[in-house]
Amino acid sequence: MIKLIGFDLDDTLWDVAPIIRNAESHLNQWLIEHVPALKFDVLSMRELRHQMLIDEPHLINQITEMRRRLIERAMLLSGLDNESAERYSRDAIEQFLFARNQITLFDGAENALSALEKQYRLCALSNGNADINRLGLNHLFDFAFSAEQVGMPKPAPDLFSAALNHSQLSAGQMIYVGDDPKLDVDAAKKLGIYTIWMDRGTKPRGDSKPDQTITRIDELAAAVDQIHSNAGRLG
Repeated sequence: MIKLIGFDLDDTLWDVAPIIRNAESHLNQWLIEHVPALKFDVLSMRELRHQMLIDEPHLINQITEMRRRLIERAMLLSGLDNESAERYSRDAIEQFLFARNQITLFDGAENALSALEKQYRLCALSNGNADINRLGLNHLFDFAFSAEQVGMPKPAPDLFSAALNHSQLSAGQMIYVGDDPKLDVDAAKKLGIYTIWMDRGTKPRGDSKPDQTITRIDELAAAVDQIHSNAGRLG
């Protein structure tokens, strides 16, 4: 019997590209106003990323801290002292995260989540740094884990294992919904988790066949019902 439904966030429940563009624009404007000595903008900072990851390879799976350290490094290279660079970089990343969590859900997403949470436990499992509390969606989700929290991003099994351990459920009691055939569908299927692929027509099919495929969020309830029914017959 299905008891838990997990969700990817970015590009599953909202379009992430315009959100990141807006967040970077907001960050850039904040840096111009508050750190006028900075010789880098958000785009030119990306050129520092390669060397930073050579120097600090542990940051590869810590996307928020990686961005903060990138900002801090740019400030140090611009002549700021260590204390100022750390303080301003922490303020800057808060500005980025504020804007990064200003999202617009796909049409019908909130209604779909509201309907499902009345019957199932819902969780968010994301490689990104969207935060269900900052998003104002914590009333819909039982819990959430990010790749930064568990140590490794999808397609590694860490996020799924964390959800199953936290909920004390087996893989056959969980459905995972995501837009990426490899990071979401293939990764979850390897653990025996049922999957629903949100096919937005932008990514090729992965190695495994999803249990259900939908193209609109308003198809989600029917897809869940079908898996629940099939799982009940198998169980």
